[in-house]
Amino acid sequence: MSDGLLPYYNRELVALRELASQFAEANPKAAGRLRMGPDAVDDPHVGRLLEGVAFLSGRVHRRLDDEFPELTDALLGVLYPHYLAPVPSASVVQLTCQPELKVPVLVPRGSAVETEPVEGEPCRFRTTSDATLWPINVTSVRLTGLPLVAPVNPQARGVRSSLRIVLETTSPDTSFADLEIDRLRLFLRGPIEQSLALYELICRNGIGVACADGPNDVEPTLLPASSIQPAGFAPEEALYPWSARSFSGFRLLTEYFALPEKFLFIDLVGLDARTMLHARNRLEIFIYLDQAVPELERSLRPDAVALGCVPIVNLFERSCEPVALSHEETEYHIAPDHRRPRGLEIWSVERVRELHGDGSSRPWRPFYRHAPHDFAEDRGPGDRSQADAQPAGFYNVTRRTGAPSLGGTELFLAPMDPAMSVDRPADAVLSIDALCSNRDLPALLPFGGGQPHLHLSEGLATVQSVDCLVPPTASLRAQLQDSRAWRLISHLSLSHLSIVGGGAGAESLRDVLRLYDLHDSAETRNGIGGLVGVSSASGTARVPGARPGAFCRGLDVQLEFDARVWTSSGLYLMASVLERFLALHATVNSFVRTTVVLQGRPGIVARFPPRAGSRVLL
Repeated sequence: MSDGLLPYYNRELVALRELASQFAEANPKAAGRLRMGPDAVDDPHVGRLLEGVAFLSGRVHRRLDDEFPELTDALLGVLYPHYLAPVPSASVVQLTCQPELKVPVLVPRGSAVETEPVEGEPCRFRTTSDATLWPINVTSVRLTGLPLVAPVNPQARGVRSSLRIVLETTSPDTSFADLEIDRLRLFLRGPIEQSLALYELICRNGIGVACADGPNDVEPTLLPASSIQPAGFAPEEALYPWSARSFSGFRLLTEYFALPEKFLFIDLVGLDARTMLHARNRLEIFIYLDQAVPELERSLRPDAVALGCVPIVNLFERSCEPVALSHEETEYHIAPDHRRPRGLEIWSVERVRELHGDGSSRPWRPFYRHAPHDFAEDRGPGDRSQADAQPAGFYNVTRRTGAPSLGGTELFLAPMDPAMSVDRPADAVLSIDALCSNRDLPALLPFGGGQPHLHLSEGLATVQSVDCLVPPTASLRAQLQDSRAWRLISHLSLSHLSIVGGGAGAESLRDVLRLYDLHDSAETRNGIGGLVGVSSASGTARVPGARPGAFCRGLDVQLEFDARVWTSSGLYLMASVLERFLALHATVNSFVRTTVVLQGRPGIVARFPPRAGSRVLL
């Protein structure tokens, strides 16, 4: 029970006592036996009666002040379906292939990963992107400054340090030339502060790449700075399923606050067969940097870079308990499993079908989204038959806070029949398919010393082990009791946000960040408060692929941060997320180009390329 009801109860109780006292004074014959005044009630039975009425009236008053959550929840479900759903646990794992393999192994997106049982229930995760497992080991990682221990690279002008990554094939009979590697994905593992600093150094200060036999190789293969590409931002790498009706920029904010390690991936591209032509079973990759960080050089661990890593999220499909329809209930509790309520929580309802005893079935559709094209937009081509079928009924789903002993949320389905038919078959049963999580169980998994024990559910024989590199995060949930209308208004106002100079734009952006900061910790609040200014100006940029001299107009945005708040690493990753978030607001035939500065300090901290949505112009 929320403490927000107490003020309403007290106000109603005081008002009832005063009104009853005035009524008794004005009508002593009719109400004199109430024996009550504005400050006391002599009859305990009358006092208890007033307290009960005050409780009921307080609930009604509070419900009115909440602006009817059924309406605001329905609007949020249509406009921003992601917001009311819980944010399930997530992590990053490393997949290792069998050492005798001589070809890469592809572990597709959506592969199921299971943990050891927690309170009798295994936690079920799934991978969120494709992972290519190469028969390669990272044997050494070292960051060095001047004098440079790396091959001569005339293209890397102004180099001040280099990151040296030594790779070896798992089998001496396998050469890099045989593998024909075109793209290699690196994950920056280890302490989060160190990984953030290394991520910033590579992405912001990387000026070239060399593939060589060693630092004295006189014929290294040189690659430009464009071969270094941040990974994890693309829609096909989304951590959570994302509706086409939801703005994809909100996905980036959700993922950043839930699992920042999800973005600590870097792709090295252009490593084609020609690059590896003369490579044997050992290869060294040198990343040239135009900045030296002595502290990081001393503290960088030899295992700071890992291969074969992929984020995982605690989501899986499950058929819920069947619901027998009747004319006696206005809503039904959706339960994944009545026997294990603590270990299962519904993330979203995927499909609802009405089943009959004769084996026939017909689909149900969401009441606020019942046009066929609306229903089909989030489904694959294989579900078109269900989208085109005439629905047997409609439903609305409401999410409420669960019992304190369970935690999390519960879903309730309310059938809606616009035709008001009373001849529905008595044997009708609803079959409900949902995406579920294991509620708060993943946070109870032990971490460290080889734990938690993980394995691929499909049992790919080519995968030797699955190791957890990041502690599984705790499930996060938006507060459902209050302020639904204000959250809806905040989202609607952002859709029309015009970033202008002064404090208004910064405050609007901070408000949006607070909406997705479900941790609401002192650290995250301090980081959001460190965004002190947003300014913009008109700009121009070349149009790629067009005729020479073709330009388009756009917006140059400058983000200003407080240097006293952002004293450590992490600013570059947050700025990377924000610049893509702002670029997704670019209008047609326009772009957004973002720069980042620190308040009171000269120079630019980060300068990002112009983007039209998710597309880089230059």
